[in-house]
Amino acid sequence: MERQAFARALRFLNYQPAAKWTALIASVGAGVLFVALLAVFALFADLLVSHGEIPPYTQLSQRAQQHYEQRLGVTAEPVTSERWTELLKARYAALVNDGASEPAAVPSDAQFAAIAGNEGRALALLWSLELPSLIEESVGGTAASLVSAGLRQHLATHGLERAAELPLRDFGILGLVVRTQGAGVLSPALAHLARWNSWMWRWGNHYYLQGLCLLALGLAVARLGLLFLANYMAARTTIEAVTRLRRAIYHHTHRLGALAVRALGPSEAVSVSTRHLEVVHDGMYAWLTTFFREPMKLVLLMMMAMLIHFWLALAFLLFAFLVWAIGGQIAAHVRRQGRSAEQHAANHMTLIQESLMLMRLVKVYLMELFNQARVERQLSAYAAAQLRRYRGEAWYRPLFTFLGFGAGLVLLLLAGTVILEGQLGVSGAMVMVTALVCLYWPLVKWLEARRTIRRGRQSAKVLFDFLDRPGSVGQAIEAEFLPPLHKALEFDKVTLLEPGTGRKLLRGVNLTIAAGKKVALVGPDDMEKHALVYLIPRFLDPRDGEVRIDGKNLRWVTLDSLRAQTAMVLQHNLVFNDTVGNNIGCGDPTYSAQRIIEAAKIAHAHNFIQKLPHGYATPIGDMGHALSTGEKFRIALARAILREPALLIIEEPATPLDDDAKALVDDTYGRILADRTVLFLPHRLSTIKHCDQVFLLYQGKIVAAGEHRDLLSASELYRHLQYMEFNEFAGVLNASAPVGADGAI
Repeated sequence: MERQAFARALRFLNYQPAAKWTALIASVGAGVLFVALLAVFALFADLLVSHGEIPPYTQLSQRAQQHYEQRLGVTAEPVTSERWTELLKARYAALVNDGASEPAAVPSDAQFAAIAGNEGRALALLWSLELPSLIEESVGGTAASLVSAGLRQHLATHGLERAAELPLRDFGILGLVVRTQGAGVLSPALAHLARWNSWMWRWGNHYYLQGLCLLALGLAVARLGLLFLANYMAARTTIEAVTRLRRAIYHHTHRLGALAVRALGPSEAVSVSTRHLEVVHDGMYAWLTTFFREPMKLVLLMMMAMLIHFWLALAFLLFAFLVWAIGGQIAAHVRRQGRSAEQHAANHMTLIQESLMLMRLVKVYLMELFNQARVERQLSAYAAAQLRRYRGEAWYRPLFTFLGFGAGLVLLLLAGTVILEGQLGVSGAMVMVTALVCLYWPLVKWLEARRTIRRGRQSAKVLFDFLDRPGSVGQAIEAEFLPPLHKALEFDKVTLLEPGTGRKLLRGVNLTIAAGKKVALVGPDDMEKHALVYLIPRFLDPRDGEVRIDGKNLRWVTLDSLRAQTAMVLQHNLVFNDTVGNNIGCGDPTYSAQRIIEAAKIAHAHNFIQKLPHGYATPIGDMGHALSTGEKFRIALARAILREPALLIIEEPATPLDDDAKALVDDTYGRILADRTVLFLPHRLSTIKHCDQVFLLYQGKIVAAGEHRDLLSASELYRHLQYMEFNEFAGVLNASAPVGADGAI
């Protein structure tokens, strides 16, 4: 399920297909260029070690010698001295006369016969004379001509016998091409590289060295560009995907009325949109930039090591896997033991702390010896648990180091044997070690990316579980327009369950509020009161029963017409981060600045707004200009006044207002509440006293209704609630006094 959810999240990357594929291709390309840089380093190391020399036959590896002997045809059957003489004379004549303006003198038969008498010397000389044709077959005619000229000069300088024992100098990569003949895939790869890059051998070692430096610089710049392109394009496409997901969460939150039950609003949606979606974002970014690039680097690095020496590289990988597997099992075992020992130690420490807290009891009941023995047992058990924990760590790390050292020692022995037998040169060994060591970082980055993607999968499941949740409130087909309230608001046997928990918030509530009346809803449970008022604008629908306005069931009216005549002032949503003007007008262009100012004047907010740094353009909210609770409440009242609602729901701030703010709020009530239906969730005694009727909601039911003074005399629960909220000495009363099912204390 988590994989499917993350796959759904990855499909959102297709909204920017060009950026997505650019990021993937650039990321993989950067990995390839990393290995290409290592290959250039290999060529650089070979040049420094070999000096660009074509070695004599005797300095070739056994594998290369066998390859050339088969090519020269001297392994099928024994070669006689006479046959050696004929071969040497023919190849020498072809070499010295090739490209010469005048035929050169050929050494005497006696000289050739002397060399032919020693099979090793004859083979070495014949191989040297065959070099131009070998180079022509692998690299091309131009390179062969260059080698021919160098070989003729070499023979003229050192003589026939001595020339076969000395290397040809200053030939760049051609020496490497010669030394690697017969080395599987590596040989034709180097031959093709030399064929298509003549600068590697045409002008000697110094130009070859400078060319390698420029090539490395070019590859590094290209890799830098690809990494930037991969990261930037990955950022673009993941940001687009996350933006669309966050937009989907917002719109789905708007459809999920069940999220409005709790006073702090849709906290679950906030968590999904922030914490979980950010984890999904990190997972998608790692998938684009790392998940494919690092395995590509791993594969190419292993291939490079195996091209240099297959069995040695395979042995290294095998030993690395064994150390990782054995060490991983040991580490897991030690971690399990450590967690268990730590838990036991914590338990015994709790018991020790308890024993220290028993001193009064010990002294009163003369328990000194008993408690001392008890503490000694606890100390002993605590020490044993801690010792188990540290003993595991004490042997685990040295053992892991020893395993690594042992594996390295065996590999060093194998590598030394291979080098001493001439199967691997020093430069090849250096490059192989570098390639194998470089395997560590791609592996670590890939494992880290896997962990990030795994966390992304978990969060993606939470994300799409939220998005797949069906909306609880919808508009019926052919819903009718609801005219403004002019008769009554009715709750008829309304039952409501809390989404997610199934707790009954409302239990068969019957309530009627006549048009134009001001009523207060009080009770000990804020969630029950919020649940009842949220039914009016249809943030929620009741499980059973009906909510009606003027006899019309709210399920069958349009949401726009219902909410257009309903305004709410809630203490947890008094203002938001925006300008004062947008806080009052909610960004609706149909409300002119003059109407916004008039509403603010009625709410007694205009005077303090004018004193703000930028007036109605001043940003407010948590990230804007700080306002007092009373100022925020008056701005929220102005927002409601601007819409001229038929039904007004006001939750007063729980934070006490100062005397000036109270007077201004009371004046605002007097100016806007006449002939308007108002439902208060009050936190001021004066508000309750001025209401036409008070409803007491307890355990999901209306247990009392009437005027304030009547309820004070008739309901003990109501008196208790009033005392607890409005009496400054309420702290002396035991707030946890049991309340009966009928409301009695």
